[in-house]
Amino acid sequence: MHVIRDLLDAQLVDKEDEHLGRVDGIVALVEDGAPPRVLHFEVGIVSLARRIHPRFERLVEAMHRRWSVRRVTRYEIPWSAVIDVDTHRVRVDVRAEETPAYDWERWLRRHVIGRIPGASTEE
Repeated sequence: MHVIRDLLDAQLVDKEDEHLGRVDGIVALVEDGAPPRVLHFEVGIVSLARRIHPRFERLVEAMHRRWSVRRVTRYEIPWSAVIDVDTHRVRVDVRAEETPAYDWERWLRRHVIGRIPGASTEE
């Protein structure tokens, strides 16, 4: 498997086919005399910004701390949670609704959709 080519920017889906975003970063362990081992994926705009430039990462992280509704700047999905990897997506053994990937959706449901007369925020 070509880790960078096959995994980076691949669509992440949970075990119920809900989209979690894309693989924005890959964290691997490199030890002397052993092949690199993928530890986890990172999901989040800060991880994506790091790929552009470290200064941009710091700027985006500061903006995130100031204005974002997400609980964390980066969400990590361990390699052990990977169920399947194909050409278009990576399926992981997590529930999308229980991850920080859905923080914006929960916030919009509570603060925007829930205030529309006649709207129901029940799932």
